[in-house]
Amino acid sequence: MLASYVLAAICICAALSWLAARITSARLLQQADQQLARVESDQPLWQWHLRKPRDLIAGRAFGHATVTSDADTLSITSIDGTPFELGLPVDWALDLAHWPILQMQLQSSAAGSLGLLWGSGHTSTCLAATASVLTPDARTLRINLRGLAWQSVARDACTSPGIAQMLRLRVQIPAHATLRLASVALLTNEPMGHAQNAAIDLPKGDIQPALALAQNLPMPLFRLPEGLSVEAMLTLRDQLRSHWPAALIVPAGAMPQPAPRTSHATASWFGCILYLCALVWLALRPVKGALRPWLEITGCLLGPLWLVIGLNWGLYPTPLGVLAFGGGLAYALFIERRHLPRLWRWPASGRDWLRPLATLPVALLLIALHGHRLQPLPLAHVLTYFGWAWLQQWLMLVVLLRRFEQVGHQRAALAIVATAVAFALLHTPNGMLMQLCFVAELWWGWCFLRSRSVLPIGVAHALAALLVESGLVGGLVRSLEVSARFFF
Repeated sequence: MLASYVLAAICICAALSWLAARITSARLLQQADQQLARVESDQPLWQWHLRKPRDLIAGRAFGHATVTSDADTLSITSIDGTPFELGLPVDWALDLAHWPILQMQLQSSAAGSLGLLWGSGHTSTCLAATASVLTPDARTLRINLRGLAWQSVARDACTSPGIAQMLRLRVQIPAHATLRLASVALLTNEPMGHAQNAAIDLPKGDIQPALALAQNLPMPLFRLPEGLSVEAMLTLRDQLRSHWPAALIVPAGAMPQPAPRTSHATASWFGCILYLCALVWLALRPVKGALRPWLEITGCLLGPLWLVIGLNWGLYPTPLGVLAFGGGLAYALFIERRHLPRLWRWPASGRDWLRPLATLPVALLLIALHGHRLQPLPLAHVLTYFGWAWLQQWLMLVVLLRRFEQVGHQRAALAIVATAVAFALLHTPNGMLMQLCFVAELWWGWCFLRSRSVLPIGVAHALAALLVESGLVGGLVRSLEVSARFFF
């Protein structure tokens, strides 16, 4: 029996890894398609739409200036007339050598000056103190970065603009004057004909000879080796982008096709409304019989799984995502409203505390073998995560596990496996994290069936996850992010 259980767990871990790799491969190809479409239609490859303070680095100006949102633009007001800087977020890197035209949509209430700073992280930050003048009647600025007089902030040699991980605007306007900034974009004046460039197939071993084929190409096409894990794919992607920020990076054997980004917002909203209506119907008129636990499981999981597996949870939460996730959670709370005291039920014995905590030595062992020195975590984050872990385990073990027992005719092993799979899928497409969550939930499900108390398991979940975040992220585990956030 135990051997069958272990074999099934190994097979499911392999399936989870395969699923994560497939989703990641599809995401990389989709991004390459969209990137190619933008370039071939002469659209900016790098563009910042500035509408809210959070669209800037740190959500504020560096210096004596206030940043507020004004309609579809940012309004930056100088406090005392001294220069201030605005940092533009960079996801991976910028290729200022091949995209050297900086175009800005703005309006200044008074005359002033605009400077620029860029840096690669490996060389000194370069400054062009006066890249352009600001006048009240100007609405668009177009600056060629190659024609500016760059000086090193540290008084070292400053090269021509190239690969950059940092780009800032340095603004000086009179005290109480306001700069309204709508967008910034990097444009190119070079032809970007990727179709003439042969795809570069990267081998699994030494990739340096293959990389030499790219030389100084602004947008080479790289095809990743076959059989890579999610973590290996994204690590190689990041390495390639650090040298070729505009590179097209696709799975093995794939070829990107120009495909503009399409919006399915209307269909998504329609589906979400149908989902919420179905939840209301099931809450008011619950189905009787053997179908009921299946419908309740589906109602609780459909919204959250759509949000995570569908890669609909991006850098910032959206109203649609909040509704889909919140709808499933609210439905779970409603159908368990008479049993909510189970959420804080105290375990009957000390062993019920010790069993779930057995995952902590495992986490410490993984950190010792594949991790790094423990990093401090913010206290507010730690306290918040205890509540979040508690809520997750209540949903998994109190709401779902009991219903999986019902549909499985009280076969505990099947119910635990099904619950662990659901828990893992809620961490898609983070392959290693999915596998760790699956294995941990197998153990916690077994512990729960012996104590029927979710409290110690929530504590164990929080402690184990915080240990992983502190000492394993960046090593065996790439990050704790899920859904589309995992790719940033």
